Amino acid sequence: MLVAVFGRLHDIAVLRLARVSMFHVAVFFSVAIGVPTVGTAADPIRLGVVQSSSGAYASDETGLTEMIRMLVAEQNSKGGLLGRQVELVVMDPASNDEKYAQGAYILTARGDVSVIFGGARQSSCDTMSAVAEQAKVLLFCPGENTTPINGGWTIQLGLPAPQRVIPAVEFLRENDGIRNWLLASTDGAYGKEVNGLVEEYLKAKGVSSDSVLTRYEDVGSTDWTGLAMEASKLQASNSSTAVISTILGDSNQSFKEAFDHLGPGTATTPMIAFDQGGFAAKIAPAAGTLSARAYFDTLDTAANRDLLRRWKAYGHAAEPITEMMAAEALGFSIWTAAVERAGSAVPAAWRPQVQSVAVPGYAGFDVSVDPTTRILQAVLLGRAQSDGTYIVEAKTPVLFGDRWNPGLPDTKLLVSKWNAGVGTCAVFDMEVGCKPAVDQNKRTVDLMIATTRKVEKAANASLNFAPVRSDLTFGAARVSVPAGHSFGQVDRRSWLQVFTFKSVSETEFQIQEEKELSREEFTSAIKTANPEDALVYVHGFRNTFDDSVFRLAQIVWDTKYQGVPIVFSWPSRGTTAGYETDYDSAEYSAPAFRELLRTLKQDAHVKTVHVIAHSMGSRVVLQGLLSSEPKLGDRPLGELVFAAPDVDSQIFAQQIAIVRSMAKGVTLYANKNDWALFASKQLRNQFMRAGDASMPDGPLVAAGVDTIDISSVGRDFFSLNHSTFSESMSAMEEIASLLSSGVRPPDKRTHILVGMPAASAPTYWKFPD
Repeated sequence: MLVAVFGRLHDIAVLRLARVSMFHVAVFFSVAIGVPTVGTAADPIRLGVVQSSSGAYASDETGLTEMIRMLVAEQNSKGGLLGRQVELVVMDPASNDEKYAQGAYILTARGDVSVIFGGARQSSCDTMSAVAEQAKVLLFCPGENTTPINGGWTIQLGLPAPQRVIPAVEFLRENDGIRNWLLASTDGAYGKEVNGLVEEYLKAKGVSSDSVLTRYEDVGSTDWTGLAMEASKLQASNSSTAVISTILGDSNQSFKEAFDHLGPGTATTPMIAFDQGGFAAKIAPAAGTLSARAYFDTLDTAANRDLLRRWKAYGHAAEPITEMMAAEALGFSIWTAAVERAGSAVPAAWRPQVQSVAVPGYAGFDVSVDPTTRILQAVLLGRAQSDGTYIVEAKTPVLFGDRWNPGLPDTKLLVSKWNAGVGTCAVFDMEVGCKPAVDQNKRTVDLMIATTRKVEKAANASLNFAPVRSDLTFGAARVSVPAGHSFGQVDRRSWLQVFTFKSVSETEFQIQEEKELSREEFTSAIKTANPEDALVYVHGFRNTFDDSVFRLAQIVWDTKYQGVPIVFSWPSRGTTAGYETDYDSAEYSAPAFRELLRTLKQDAHVKTVHVIAHSMGSRVVLQGLLSSEPKLGDRPLGELVFAAPDVDSQIFAQQIAIVRSMAKGVTLYANKNDWALFASKQLRNQFMRAGDASMPDGPLVAAGVDTIDISSVGRDFFSLNHSTFSESMSAMEEIASLLSSGVRPPDKRTHILVGMPAASAPTYWKFPD
């Protein structure tokens, strides 16, 4: 097996590729190592890598190679790709741009390489792209693309410089009121391109040339005293000054140190550093410095937490994931998805599928490739902390288009829209307007309410949601999350905590405020928020109103869900003895649930509505979706999740065959250790429940449904294990990833899932024991 070529030349021979013709290089490796020609179906799928493990580029590209090794190992552990193992062919061009092209030539000359992943620099990508274009083998370049590459066989995974720079400048203009600008750079092509773009943009925005100071120093310079002094004087004369730095590497650090030493420093002067796609990620940033990227390893999303966990498990706990490494991981996902969709690893067969796939990004957006072979991502604005990490302060939507151009009016709209903070807006107080659903500082979660409980007003004007049937009513609630909150738990104050002198707010969830809303107020609140999506949670048997509200607040808080959360609370009696009454009340509430969906989709214009139905709440959802009125339109739901559904398994299979076409995807979470479903089976004449995975052949499997066995993460001896979907960190991260990406099959988004009964042809998935 050919494991490496250039990186291990000392094991074979000393070869100076720059002095050898492409033909002789190919002949040498074919003879010396025995390169096969045309492969058979049983042969491995070969993935080519041309990245430096020696020379000046090695510090950035060894991480890229290690990332690919991890991804290939994971893919092979799941049965490979199309039932074939993936084999790496790794070459080390020793940080020589010419040798990147030679490496690409050797790989394509084999005739059996499905894809190539290139190096970090634009220069090396340029040299390889011509080879890829001629050979018709797709090349992924993970670094920032500073210039477009013509042809359809090179995909640039990094953000273009304009898509980083212009949104960042606009953010400072709009949010910080910046009016004066210092553009600091070394005398190189990258700095001149970025500075020229900023100057052009500011001029188009009416900023005078006197307010823009551009300065260059020699490449490699470490003496930045003069430039820092000019920046200090500019800031002293006008406090609304920002610094745009395209100074790279150690020189960048020297400038920041000089700037801080002379004052006023990065603590009081906004500074945005552009480091060409993460090359400076291993250099500790100055605290307070802003950086515009597509990825930070501190992103707190389910997809990124999963990537970090896998990277650490692979043996790299002390090594950061750079922006380029994350981009490469996205490229790998796009490749595998396109190959699976085409049913072939031959480049000409899977290449047409690239634009039709989307994979989960690490910023909470799906990532895809546009017709110009550019990756479409959001831009994140991160502020450096004293420990070297970044806190994401804002992010754009996914940016479409090539570059900002003052001569093309449409492109101006692509770069200036930022979401203040990283949360989507949900309205609680009608007078206040749009505000985040989650307030991390105040530890509160704002929820919208739809209920078929009777709403009663107490003498003190508080609301009581009684376990009595009524018409559909709307409202809103603010829930406080205790300071001592434990992940996955709806914290309640125990009798022992009475003696600890801790306040109630520190120990248990509380409803701080709740209000009844008219249908018009409810709809208007959501329309004002203008959310991309909403999440409707339908609780199960033996839940009070507070139970349902607290559970959704816990789910939103723990998963950091960013859409509008809505609890649909039906009149469960909240007692074990009320099982039969609850069963009927669930059916009674089904039409109201359907009316809620119509209100969200047609009146509030919510683009995507996700639903999580727990336990007997699954009966509410199924009966509601099976109704014919009111009309909901084509495929009204995004993700439809059934967690431990307390529904007869045979009836569930019948009904889901009709319902599955109404959602983008349907997921069933089952557990063989669920004692509540065991008790329900006894009450329902021994009929198996759909959420019970204790049958000898495993959980319920139905066409069009992703069944996931969560038994191994929910087997607490002292628990009913009926709420494992919301109490287990593994299960919650899986649900968060599902809601944010919708990628299928499930092991594509949650890589630890195991295909059953065989990884190569799974009918359901499970968390490993």
